[in-house]
Amino acid sequence: MGLFDKKFCDICGDKVNLLTQKKLSDGQLCSECKQKLGSFTSGWKQRTVQDVKAHLEQREQNKQKYQQFNCTAAAGGRNSTLQADFNHRWFIFAIDNRDFRSGNPQVFEFSQLQDFWIEPEYRTLDDSDNDGIPDNRDDFDNRQLNNQGGFGGNMNRMNNMMNTSMLNIPLAAQPFVRNSSSCSSPNEIREVSNIRVCFRVTDLYITNPIGFDVTSGISSGNQMELMNAYETAVQVMQLCRQIKQGGASVNQGYSQMNQSYGQPQQNMGGFAGNTVQNAAYTAAASAQVQNNAYNNAAPVTPQTVDASWICSSCGTRNEGKFCQGCGCAKPAAMPSRCPSCGWTPANGQPMPKFCPECGARL
Repeated sequence: MGLFDKKFCDICGDKVNLLTQKKLSDGQLCSECKQKLGSFTSGWKQRTVQDVKAHLEQREQNKQKYQQFNCTAAAGGRNSTLQADFNHRWFIFAIDNRDFRSGNPQVFEFSQLQDFWIEPEYRTLDDSDNDGIPDNRDDFDNRQLNNQGGFGGNMNRMNNMMNTSMLNIPLAAQPFVRNSSSCSSPNEIREVSNIRVCFRVTDLYITNPIGFDVTSGISSGNQMELMNAYETAVQVMQLCRQIKQGGASVNQGYSQMNQSYGQPQQNMGGFAGNTVQNAAYTAAASAQVQNNAYNNAAPVTPQTVDASWICSSCGTRNEGKFCQGCGCAKPAAMPSRCPSCGWTPANGQPMPKFCPECGARL
């Protein structure tokens, strides 16, 4: 066969466009058949035509499976969520990709979830005087002070970092965060620009991690946006914990996890690449404890109705009218439906923090 001879798809037999084809180890696919492959799949250059046929058959079976999927729990951002069906023990990634738009997102068994983690993404900011404060938020040039004495300069740098409460990873997210990025140079600071949740599943055709952003981006220096992004990411991780446990109670696992929340981790905060970051972390993290009170309570099994309530002041789970931890009165009843779109939880489940349909805060 010559270089410019016509080539045909090994699945449908149509003519193959050399610019849009998908090459296989023993053939090729046309652009239309290529679009039928799962969005999360990869490594097709090493696969055969028979592999494609088997995969496309699975995709047809998956379409029937998805029609039976009933979301009983969800967590994530406004545009992408992790959804679970605890009755069938299935989960999907509701991500705006080709599969989801065509009404055929891949349905995974609970047992296929192998690993999950939080991955911060960074932007780089200049720090000309090397005091730990980016130039765009630094009102004082410390270079002359640093030149007068190394000890005084280092102390000034630490004080500035402590006083400005550099944004750091909240306590509840620590067990899940993985940060493979290298430290920045002495005159640069890495600032968290986005929070991504990542997953690894067991599947013959999926070899790369799956992930999605929990926010569209974090503004520079906006601590509230950063904490909200981490909070959403932790909710996704908690749902993953329940999926790994098959929907059973995970009180013991969360108790062990809470014991490790106070352990600082280096180079994993809003700013990274500074030798005294752990000192700044201690001050910043203590201010975030109240934002993570919900983590002190074990997650509710989706099939049961829990009459207990969580104190918003100290995070204690209670049964009566007053908090056993701080004495605060039980708050008024939570809304039974989303005020934005009218969504209601199924099977008597408690209201989540965010609506799984429109993303509104409840």
